[in-house]
Formats: sequence, structure tokens, C-alpha cells
Amino acid sequence: MIRFLILCLLLIGTPATAGPSPIAAINHSDGKILEFTHGEYSLASSKIPPTSGFERAASPKIYQINWEGWDFGDFHAVTGRFRIERDALPDGPLALYTISTRDQFFVLINNAEVYRNFADVSDKKLSWNRPYFIALAPEVFRDGMNTVEIRTVSQGSVGVGRVMIGRSTAVQSYFNTQYFWRITAPQIANYAMLLLGVLVLLFWTRRRQETELLFLALSTFFWFARYYHFFGEDVPFDLQLFSDISENASLYGSWSTLAFYFYFIRARHVRKIVTGFFFIALSITVIQKIFGLDWTVFYLWSFLLSVAMAIVGLASLWRNRNLEYGALGLAMAATPVFAVIDIYAAYQYGGSGGAIYLSVFMPFLYTFAFLLSFGKRALDAFSSAENANSVLEARVAETRAELAESEEARQQLRVEQAIATEHGRLMQEMHDGIGSNLVTALAVARQQDMPRSTVKVLSNALNDLKLTVDSLEPVEGDIVALIGNLRHRMAGDLKAAGIECKWEVEVCGTLPWLDATNALHVLRIFQEAISNAVAHSKAKVLRIGCKEMVRGDINGIVAHVIDDGVGMHPDTVPRGKGLANIQARAAALRGVLEHDSSVGNGTSISLWLPYERESLD
Repeated sequence: MIRFLILCLLLIGTPATAGPSPIAAINHSDGKILEFTHGEYSLASSKIPPTSGFERAASPKIYQINWEGWDFGDFHAVTGRFRIERDALPDGPLALYTISTRDQFFVLINNAEVYRNFADVSDKKLSWNRPYFIALAPEVFRDGMNTVEIRTVSQGSVGVGRVMIGRSTAVQSYFNTQYFWRITAPQIANYAMLLLGVLVLLFWTRRRQETELLFLALSTFFWFARYYHFFGEDVPFDLQLFSDISENASLYGSWSTLAFYFYFIRARHVRKIVTGFFFIALSITVIQKIFGLDWTVFYLWSFLLSVAMAIVGLASLWRNRNLEYGALGLAMAATPVFAVIDIYAAYQYGGSGGAIYLSVFMPFLYTFAFLLSFGKRALDAFSSAENANSVLEARVAETRAELAESEEARQQLRVEQAIATEHGRLMQEMHDGIGSNLVTALAVARQQDMPRSTVKVLSNALNDLKLTVDSLEPVEGDIVALIGNLRHRMAGDLKAAGIECKWEVEVCGTLPWLDATNALHVLRIFQEAISNAVAHSKAKVLRIGCKEMVRGDINGIVAHVIDDGVGMHPDTVPRGKGLANIQARAAALRGVLEHDSSVGNGTSISLWLPYERESLD
């Protein structure tokens, strides 16, 4: 009994051999891969990774600097230890895979170092998103239990990410896929974006009026600075400065992207909007630096701006359903969607290396969308250049035709000027020659008391001459001016007959077809009407005027001569040559002449003329 108790005490006091770490198998087409789901971890506030004080915890094990309340720049170290039986490993060449193991680290198997990702302790590594493939020599593993240790040191977040061991070909295949989507693709996309930004900036120096090009170039520079730590392997300069630039770049990258897009779509009040958002971003930078706020404030601001750009992008896409605006509108609309996916992935995996982030591709996506828009413009320009000869020939032909028309018009103008000159000469000759002789003859007849019939004939001849001269005067289709001149010419006869003339004229348009010949017809009609009123009506008042009137759905002008004389019975209206002549003249004008007279109610004669008329065949 005493021996049994002693044996139990000995067994209790003897430390038990640690068992293997829990693992999960990943089936791959090239072989089996084992991932450690738990391990033993030890944390130290030091540059030297700890070798004791281990505690069992789930893998991966990442200590986030923001969650731990550490100051950026202080050193912390973590050692992760994993145990595995040799029989659990697959046959053949083996390899180890790890990701999000931060930042300097080295790997030991059975206390023998097999890999490190730095050459000197002063190296500043960016390994949070970088996968590592570590080929393992067969002799590093021994029969029975084997120990894998990963020792890490960082001045920011620190920890051991996912750790896998498996057949080399399977691990290599898995690594290649992860490396492409985490490093190669973002690197290609961001360097291509940066190159495009440089080219756009050079293009802007020659086209300063296109402000959107400047902001597009700025956005590519900011986003490259923001996403460099996704694919870069080393910190290029001071760690604190690099971190500040990287985090602030998201703030100003979002601002410059919004400025580019708003200038591209020609948004209203764009200058005020861009300036206002810049000062907001600058204020956030200052406040964050003074109060030491979490970087999340930057990400929240960027997300809100991406939502605003998405709304504007969808609205622009709805209004302009074409490649030029559509591709860029879709890219802007996708920005907050990618951000939400990344936020969920970060929440789900906690920075352990399980997520592939999409936002790193967004700047390239919208720069590529702009490239499509710019390419469309370039293709249109090339097509225009290819058709330059035919376009030039067509323009030359059009110019020749225009010159021919111009020459023809100039010749026509010369003819018209010659005719006008001849008209002027004839009118001057009639006025100075025939007119002067008629005036002299009329004066002599009156002085010598010649018969009244002789005086009347001479007076009528002089009035006819004046009427003919008036018809030759250019009236430019103004019938009001035409009959106004006639009224002025006959004012003396009306006054001599004791007849008061009332002028009843409303605003009327012009008759485009009223040339000298047609003007003479109009004057002769009104001369006959006024002469008849003076000679036969015994009127006291004569009303002369015109106004617009629609006749049979045709717009036109009606002119009238109305007296308040004795009138006559319709059956006794004389059918002489006078009335027949003015009817014929009205028909020549394609107008309508109306004659109305009744005993005691005077006589009215009206002439309706259309604004537009068809030419006679």
C-alpha cells in the first residue's frame, strides 16, 4: 500500500510529455496539407522572442496594436510552438506555409533554424499580408514527436498567423494561388495605376483646363501610397512616417477620387464641394494626430465618401447610358460594395491572413474605367483622322459650291444694282424732264385761262406720272407706306373737293411679292377709288386704311377706301372701264376686290391681298 502511494506521488510529480498540437486536414489535389488549429504562445515586451511562459491558445494568434493599447514603435515579440508526430506528416518532400506572421520572424524545427525572413535585425519587414513558402529538408524531422517554433518581433501588431505543413507540391500550389491574389495581382494593378497616373499628369501639363486629369493623377499617387504595404516586402523609410503616410493616404485618396469624378461628370458647384471636402480631410488629420484617435476614423470617412460617389455614379449611369460614363459609374458604384466585403472579411478573420482584400484593386478599376473612356475618345479621334481625306474633300466641295453660290449672288447683286441705278436714272429723268415740263405746261394753262378740260388733262397726266414714280420707289413689301404715299399725293385733290381724309391703319406685315409692277397695280386701284369718290360721291369724309384679315384660312391684308357720300343703287352701278380695270388689276395681284354701295350710305371699295401666293405658270 505504501509502495502504491509512493508510485502515485512519483507519477504526479513527473511532468507528462506534451502531446501533439490539434490540426485540421486540407484536401488538395496535389496532396494533403495539415494546418495547426491550436498552439502554445508566449508574449514578451522585448526585441527578443520568449522561450518560456507558454499558454495553449487557438491559432492564428495575433496581438493587434490598437486592441492591446500599445504605442506604435514599441517592440513586442511572440513565440508560437507547435508539436506534431512524424507519422502524421505525409510522405515525400515537405514544406511549411505561413501568412500574417508579423513582422520579422524565423522558423525552428526541433530547435534548428530552417528559415528567416530578414537578413539583419534592422530590417523593417511588411509581412502581415505576405504568404511565405518554406521548403523543408527531410532530415529536419525525426521519428516521434517534432517541435515547430515560429519566433516573431514587431513594432506594431505582432503574432503568428496561419501555419501549415504538407507535401511540397500541394503547399507550393496553395502558396502560388495565395501569392498571386495577395501580392502579384495587387502589385501589377497598383504599379499600372501609378504609371497611368504619371502619364495623366504629363498629359494634364499640356491641357490645364481639364482639371479632372490633375485629380486623377493625384488619386493614383495617394492610393499607391495607401496600398503599398499590401504587396511591399520592406518598409522603404522611417517606420512611423511610413505608417502615417499609409493611413493618411486613404483619407486623401478618397478626397482626390471624389474630386476627379465630380470634375469628370461636370457636377454643379464642384469647386466648392472639392474645397470643402479637402478642409474636412485636413481637419480629421489634425484632430487624429492631436488626440491620437484610432485609424478607424480615416476608414469611416473613406467609406462615407465612397457611398457618396456610388450614388452619384449610379445617377450618372442612369442619365448617360454609354461607355464613356457607364464604365466609370459602375466602378464608383462598386467601391462601397468592395469596402463592405473587406470590412466583413476583416471582422471574420481578424487579420489572421484568411481574407483576400478587394479594395486594393478598386483604384486600378476606376483608372481602367477612365482608360476605357479615354480610349473611346482616342478611337473616335483615330476614326476621324482615317476619314480626314474624305471629310476634307467633302468640305472642299462644299466650299466650292458656296463660292459658286456666292459668285452667282454677287453677279445677281450687280445686276440688281444696275437695274436700281437705271430705275433711279429714269425716275430722275421723268421727274426732271417730263415732270418739269408737265408742271410748266399746267402752270401756263392756268395762267392763260385755258379750258378746264385742258387743265384737268394736264393735272391728271402729272398725277399719273407721280403715281408711276411712286410705284418704282422701293417699299420692301410695305403696303402701308405705299398707300400712305398715295394719300399724300392726293391730299390736294381731296382738300380742293372739301373732303376730310381719315387714316385708319393697323399694324400689318410685309408682302414679300410686292414689287414695282404689283405696287403700280395697287396704286392704280386706290387712285381709281379715290378719284371716283372725289368726282361723284359728294362725300364729306373719306376713310383710307388697312388691317390684317384671314380669308379662307389664308392670312392676308385688306385695304379699303370708304366714303360717306350719296352712294348708288346696286342696279345702277356703272359698268364702265374703271371698275373693270381695277377688277383686272386685283386678279393680277391674286387678290379679292369687293365693291359695295347703296343710296345714302356711301361707297366702299376693299382689296384683300394674301401674304403668300403661288407663282403663275
